Amino acid sequence: MDNNPKGSLFVGEGVVVKGTFEVPEMAVVAGLVEGELNTKEVLVDATGIVNGRINAEVVEIRGEVTQGLHVTDHLNIKSSAKITGLTQYAEMSVEKGAKLSGELRVIESSHPSPYSSSASYSSSVTPTEDE
Repeated sequence: MDNNPKGSLFVGEGVVVKGTFEVPEMAVVAGLVEGELNTKEVLVDATGIVNGRINAEVVEIRGEVTQGLHVTDHLNIKSSAKITGLTQYAEMSVEKGAKLSGELRVIESSHPSPYSSSASYSSSVTPTEDE
């Protein structure tokens, strides 16, 4: 498979993997990851579930993450996302409809970004019952 970028992981829909994963470049999760995912960039697709923690620079969540995130650059949360646990991020964008439950913490970015602000705060978010 010559068209796969080196240092990347793809977990297809219906695939279940368990363990701690060290991925040098990008991970795409459309199936189920049970465990910790350490990588540079992550996409959890709408069908993807990570029952564990994600540690990465850039993350986009369309599916579900159950044990939190540590994102040193940008976290992009789409409307179909469901995140529980401690979410640590340098900067974040959230689409209307996303479900966040747990604690949010701003961290210092490890990469300078033109979108960064100097604001820093902690917040607890709980889901509402208007679903």
